[in-house]
Amino acid sequence: MSLSKKNKKRLLIFLVAIVAVGVGGYFYLYQSHQSIEDMEVAFKGNSQEFLTKIEESADEWTTGGNKVVELTGVISGKDLKGVTVNGSIYFQLEEGTKTDNLKEGQKINIKGRIIGYDDILEELKLDKAIILKK
Repeated sequence: MSLSKKNKKRLLIFLVAIVAVGVGGYFYLYQSHQSIEDMEVAFKGNSQEFLTKIEESADEWTTGGNKVVELTGVISGKDLKGVTVNGSIYFQLEEGTKTDNLKEGQKINIKGRIIGYDDILEELKLDKAIILKK
């Protein structure tokens, strides 16, 4: 069974299209992640002021994703993966960041991406957090 010249062209075009879609999909799925340091800050200031904004309009800040804030506050708790600031804002730190040198009651300037707000616990959650030097 031999293919005509016309069918060979169609088969070749089909295979090239499949490979192009596959390569494009690969690069789309495995694109480099944007560093939190390079992301634009939507709010910069005191953590208490920001909590007031969140309580007024949580949906505005938590929907759409990738909203980054830079807050100053006092550490009220810590674990191996993050810190809680002013009792209501949990920052999950960037992977590899240690919390050994952080202490409760210490003032901190921290930047992170908002991932959600828990109405029941009244707690704001952020990830990719980095501690900024003053």
